[in-house]
Order: sequence, then structure tokens, then C-alpha cells
Amino acid sequence: MNITTGKRALIEVLRQEGVEYVFGIPGATEIHFMDALEEAPEIKYILGLQEVVCAGMAEGYARATGRPAFLNLHTASGLAAASPLLYNAKLGGVPLVVTVGQNDTRLLQLDPHLTGDIVGIGRPHAKWATELVHAEDIPVVIQRAFKMALQPPTGPVVVSLPQNVLQQEFDFTHAPRTEVRARLRPDTTAVAKAVEILVAAERPLLLVESGVARSGALDEVVRFAELIGARVHQAWMADVNFPVAHPQYLGDLDPTDRSAEPVLKEADVLIGVGCSLFSAGFYDSQTPSVAHAKIIHIDDDPWEIGKNLRTDCGIQGDIKTVLTELNTALQVALAAGLPAGGPDARERVRQRTAELAEEKTQALAELQERWTAQRNRIPIAPSRLMTEVASATTPDTVIVDDCWSSSGILREILAPSQAGRYYRSRKGGSIGWGLPGALGVKLGMPRKQVVAVLGDGSAAWSIQGLWTAARYRIPVTFVITNNATYGQVKLVRRQVLGDYPLEEKHEGMELDRPIMEFSLLAKALGVEAERVQAPHELGPVLRRATSSGEPRLVEIIVGR
Repeated sequence: MNITTGKRALIEVLRQEGVEYVFGIPGATEIHFMDALEEAPEIKYILGLQEVVCAGMAEGYARATGRPAFLNLHTASGLAAASPLLYNAKLGGVPLVVTVGQNDTRLLQLDPHLTGDIVGIGRPHAKWATELVHAEDIPVVIQRAFKMALQPPTGPVVVSLPQNVLQQEFDFTHAPRTEVRARLRPDTTAVAKAVEILVAAERPLLLVESGVARSGALDEVVRFAELIGARVHQAWMADVNFPVAHPQYLGDLDPTDRSAEPVLKEADVLIGVGCSLFSAGFYDSQTPSVAHAKIIHIDDDPWEIGKNLRTDCGIQGDIKTVLTELNTALQVALAAGLPAGGPDARERVRQRTAELAEEKTQALAELQERWTAQRNRIPIAPSRLMTEVASATTPDTVIVDDCWSSSGILREILAPSQAGRYYRSRKGGSIGWGLPGALGVKLGMPRKQVVAVLGDGSAAWSIQGLWTAARYRIPVTFVITNNATYGQVKLVRRQVLGDYPLEEKHEGMELDRPIMEFSLLAKALGVEAERVQAPHELGPVLRRATSSGEPRLVEIIVGR
């Protein structure tokens, strides 16, 4: 027999699951867990000063490693405080195992302090939420949590840990961890139907999102786009789901916005890969129609396929596996000159590809002309800042993007094109992820240079994360674009209410009285910092920060 306590059994299961870090803030309901954790020095505890910081670090680590991150929160209040970023993680398919300290079950009917409906609070943000009843539950439930977090559709799992359960003794038996091979193959009939539609396509349009990155399918989706000569867009770029520098990639496209109508009108086949097709942010009675086009949707989550659009060919399965098999079938079909496409199908693909490359070249030339005109502006133009960030980094640098209103410029100029080299908040929309997310990314990729580019509004949400960076000497360079406004809110206001000068001030959108000095905040939290207001100072300051080998912050006063 191997008699042990629940808390020590929990630590042993974490060892079996290969947990490197515990992200959290301990309170009274974590005393027993922390006591057992001190006996496992190989599992490092990373302390945050606020739950948003802890949840952000966990998400960054999970996305960087592809493994579930372990997040430990303090009772109902801690779980509630982490909810904004757990909401993002749920919608973004980020695998997290979240344990939450619960009071002794013998007290719960007395409405004690330090308690609450942990399962109820966690359920909206989790694939599964449960509360342990017996110490014997620990091996089964915690192993199940890791398994479920990583099974498609991936996401957070929440487990409530009552204190008396952690103290109970039981006969603990080591059990090998469960491994699930989740790369499910597609239905062969669906693949054949997709091929038939694609070889006949005249103007195919490919929309990609984070499902590509989650399944590691970047090479496969590029090959797919090249085989069919598709125009490629994404509604929301949160990972490298297609190389930005690729000649067929033409940037952001919200298919529910009226501005997308010219592109959608031309398309005769719309293919969605790893995305939620036509998820509108705002109601519009004149949303563009794609009723004229055939729809192909590929995803590992059956909920997404056919959810918002009538779909001619829905293919459920692991995205990388589906694309691999679809690409093979397309190559055979194109080589054979099937009747649907005719003998000139490959020539049509070649012509489309050349047209798209020319369109992209022209668009980039126009942008470059605009950026050149802005180069010496004061306050500093975001385009000048992103150009200098590109010069101070390498293609191997990992960029964490939380600079919402300047994000489009960052992506155009840095053109992230390698898998795992760019991270932005996925679905959900809660700001504040970038600063702690960059710490998690760095812990997950310790040999990579990590640079986080943050908006001032977003940085203010999670500025306490700088203390964690200083405490553990996590060498991330934080670049904060300070324009003393919620710029993204103003951009949305313009979209909803119509055009207006973004310099106008509006209620609830200004951060100018007083203007925050992030460089001073950073120093108070233990991180060296510099503030830049002149364009010519940018290059030297950024190079000093990125080459320091220490956490550093550079605050840039930018124009709106």
C-alpha cells in the first residue's frame, strides 16, 4: 500500500503530466497545495500580483508549448478575477488546467468566508468544471482534466479543490498518464466532394484563423492555397496562420463588414479553415452575402461547421490531416485534368497566383509611400515605431502583439511568417493579455528573444506583471505605445457611427488626465525603462533593450 494525502497525490500527478510551472496567487484555500508543492522543487511556482496576470502567463505558456498550462487560483474571488482572460482562453481554444481552492466541505452549508460556487463561476469559461469529493478522485479527475484540455476542441478545464479533500489520506496508486491521438482523418467522400468543387473554381477565397496554428498546419495550408490559387485573408490574426509575406496573403478581411463586399462578390468558392465563418461583431442589415458562392468549411470542432452559413462541403477532422489528404487528392485531380476543372485548370491557378502577387506588390508600395511620409513625425508615427522594432529584432524573434489600434501596422511591417513567431489575443476581446502573455511565452520558449508590443490601455490592465518579470528575471522587452487614449474603441466608434477625426475626444475613451508614465511604473516594479518621444532615439533605445538579456520596458509617445 502507498498511503498518502490528497495534496501529495496531486503533486505526483502534476509530475506525471510533466508540469514545469504553476502560475498563481496563493491564499488561505491554497495553504495545503502550497505546502505539498514545496516538496517538489522541480515544479516552479510563478507568482503574480493579480489573477489576470496569472491567467495571461498560463495562456502564453500553453500557446508557446502546445501543452496544457497549470493555473492555481484562490477560491471563488480569484476565479472571478481571472474570468476576463479565461473567457478569451475558452473562445480561443487554449488548453489550461485550472485548479481553485475551495473551503472545507464540512463548512459549505454554513456559508463561510472564502467560498462560493466555484463550479458555477468556472463553467461558462471551461470545457468541463467539477468539484472533488474524495481524495481518491484526485488521480482520475486531474488526469482527465489534462486529457480534456488537450483534446479538440481544446480549452480550459476547472477543478475545485476542497481543503479537507487535500488532507484526506488514501491508498494512492501510480497510473500512467492517458495519451489520446487526436489527429482524426476526414471522411473520404467529403474530401472527394471538396476536390470536385475546388478544381472547378474560378475565384477561390480562403479564410484562415487560429485552428491552423493549433493543429500545426501552416505548411499544409500554404500548399493548399498554392494548389488552388486562392486569395487568402483572415478576419482576426492571432497566430501565424498564413505567412504574411506570402504573395497570396492579402491581410485582414471581416466578411461581415460592408467593406468586404467587393472581395466576396468576386469569389465563387469560399473556403474556411480553422475559423468561425461569419461571426459578426455588430449587427448590420446590409452584411455582404455569399449566397452565390459554394462553401467549404474545414475544422476540428463540429460546432463551427455550418453554424452560421449553409455549407456545401463540411469536413470535420484534424486540420493538418485534412489538408494533407486534400492536397494529395487535389494534386492527382489537377494532374489528371478532371472534367470539373478541365485540362487548363493548372494554367488558371498560375494566372490567379500572378494576379494576386501583383495586387499585393501594389498595395505594399502604397503603404510604403505612406510610411515614408510619416517617418519623422512627432508624436512618433506607429509606422516608424514598428519599422524600428523590425530593425531591432530578427525573423526568429517572437512577437507578442497587444497594441490593438496599431496592430495592423505592426503585422504589415514585421510580416510574421514562421509558425510560433507571433502571438495576439484570440477570440474574446478582453485586453490585458499581452504583458503577462509574453512572460508565459518566454517561459515556454526560453531560448527565443521575446518582444511584446502593447497599447497603453492594455498594459494598464496587467501592469503588475512587470513585478513578476523582475522577480524571476524573465528577459522580455516590453514596448508600450502611449497615445493616452483607447484607440481601438475610437476605431470601433468610427465603424459604428461613421467617419470622424480620431483626435476628437469622447467620453470614456481618453487616458490623458493624467497621462500615465509607464517608464516610472516599470521602475517602481523593478524593471529598467526608458521613455522615447523623438523618432531618431527609437533605434538605439530599442537595441539596448532587446540586447540586455533582462526584462526591459520602452515607452513610446505615439500619435493617434
